[in-house]
Formats: sequence, C-alpha cells, structure tokens
Amino acid sequence: MRIVVVFHSVCGNTYLMAKAFSDSLSGEGREVSLLRVRDDSWQWQADVPEESKQVLEQMQSVPLVTPEDMLEADLVVLGSPTYFGNVSAQMKTFMDETAKFWFHARYAGKKMGAFTSAGNPEGGGDLCLQALHTYAKYMGMLAVPVPVNLVEGMNIPVYGIIHYSYASYGKSLDERLISAIERYSKVLLSHIDK
Repeated sequence: MRIVVVFHSVCGNTYLMAKAFSDSLSGEGREVSLLRVRDDSWQWQADVPEESKQVLEQMQSVPLVTPEDMLEADLVVLGSPTYFGNVSAQMKTFMDETAKFWFHARYAGKKMGAFTSAGNPEGGGDLCLQALHTYAKYMGMLAVPVPVNLVEGMNIPVYGIIHYSYASYGKSLDERLISAIERYSKVLLSHIDK
C-alpha cells in the first residue's frame, strides 16, 4: 500500500498539516512519502517570525515531488495554502505538470484526500479544497469525503480539512485539528484497505 502526501507551504502551516497527515497515515505496512511542491520563491519569507523559521528549515529538507511520484500510489493526499479562494500558483503549476498523464488516465482510480490552510473562515479555504477536488476528478481520482460527524462540534467541509491560521505562522497545530487529521486519515485508509 503506497501513500503520497503532496503539499505546498509558504509560512509552514500547510507543511505542519502535511506532516501530521504523513504521521497519521504511517504504520501497519504502509509506505508513506511526504513530498513538497517546488517553490523557487520560498526565500522571500526571511522576515517571518522567529518561531516559524525552524519549521521552514525543516520543510526545505522534504524531497520535491514529480508527477511520476503519484503513479504507483493507492492514495494521494494533496495540500495547498489558500490564495484568493484557490490553490497557490506553485500547486497549480505542479497539477498542470501532471497533465501528461491525463489523456491515458494514469491516475484513474486512485483515492484522494485534501487539506488547506487559510487565514480565516472568510479566506476561501473551502474553494481551495474544491479546486483540489476538481483537479482530482479530471485526473480520474476518487475523492474521499470528510464525514459530517468527524469531530463533534467542529465544522469541517466535506471536501477536506482546513486549518485557520489567523496570521500565525508555523506554530504547532491545536489538538482539535490534530484529532480531525487523525480521524480523516482513518477514513482515507478505510477506503484503500477495501
């Protein structure tokens, strides 16, 4: 069973989510690859708060993803920061690079999960998740929805998990978000274990 977690992150928030997904999906004989999307502009973040610099350095040690990395995966989990209600330019560039596999449906049948970080609830995180789902559908992947009762009292869209940062960069994720990621990971695993 092969799982690929692909993310783009600028401030570290989406990376922390990707790492939490990777950790939650690991084990029980599953091979999980944590891979980042290329971002040649990441160094402009030199002026981020001190607490996030360590996270950014960790993030840069994660291997870069190629479209070929998803070919053998049973499950692909995609994460992007939310920019203007959409994925980041870097994530979109990566998705466009996979078009060479679209015509022959090389990703068809793979299960897919999604996550994003957004500044606040009005930031369009649900739209970013929808963009990831639209991409997956065009590639023939089967998106796994988030159950409505995943975490009691927590409003989570069916499209995936959203972390609201409120301008907090690269700080640890709160317990409720970790719980949501762990529970959604179990849902994702149940879809590939069938």
